[in-house]
Amino acid sequence: MTQLALAEAIYGDKNHGPNIYGALMELVNSGAVLRTGSQPAYYSLSGADIVIPEKVTLPKRGVRDISGDEITNETIEEAGRIVAETDNYGPEMEMITRCLHKFPDNTDPDVVAMKVGLIDITNSTHLSQHKSKISMVELSSIIASIPDIDARIKAGDPEVVNLIARSNGKINLFSFASKYCCYHNRNLYERDDYSILDTVLKDYLPRYFGDVTRNQIQRWQDSFNYKAYNDYITRKLDELGITVEFRKRKFDLFVWYKNR
Repeated sequence: MTQLALAEAIYGDKNHGPNIYGALMELVNSGAVLRTGSQPAYYSLSGADIVIPEKVTLPKRGVRDISGDEITNETIEEAGRIVAETDNYGPEMEMITRCLHKFPDNTDPDVVAMKVGLIDITNSTHLSQHKSKISMVELSSIIASIPDIDARIKAGDPEVVNLIARSNGKINLFSFASKYCCYHNRNLYERDDYSILDTVLKDYLPRYFGDVTRNQIQRWQDSFNYKAYNDYITRKLDELGITVEFRKRKFDLFVWYKNR
């Protein structure tokens, strides 16, 4: 079975997949478990037969139907509602909204640092793992020094994401930057100009859409071309006829909920 299938079998969900990886690799290295294939890899007990499902060849354009996860106004509304009603993610989103309304501006590095920490912890962006490349003091100062940052985020300026993502030139904070701008734009100004990019979106967008690859998404990230990524999401939602309010944010929640 796959790493995520094992997580679901043990814990009842796929959220613990990363925690299982270390233990699986120890078993693989000891010879007790075999690892076959990649993206995803399949694990089996030594000596057991394993069959990897064949990959289905799909057209380069259009929408892919994976496990019946049809993207419609109704399905993304439903996913957004379910996430909002959970005991953890729902209250955390409400907390982010309250904090942003109490501290809306991004010109004071100390205030920015508090919001960076809040978004980092609730969204698992793992900024603390990169302290050797950028500190909280440096990142918050970089964000606070962006000219007219609050007006630009309110207007949905995509370049703000790139400015935060480039940070000090030692690390690419594309995912965090998209979330920082999205939360301010959505939760503070009640707009829907920014699309989030994270590992889940990067891995699963190509499974839903036949005209994009993970490598293409990675190129947008590596070249700090947030506008191209954001425009792509906008175009796909237009093609699908998605018209619900805050459709970009709800689409992100839909993909995350279906593939968490």
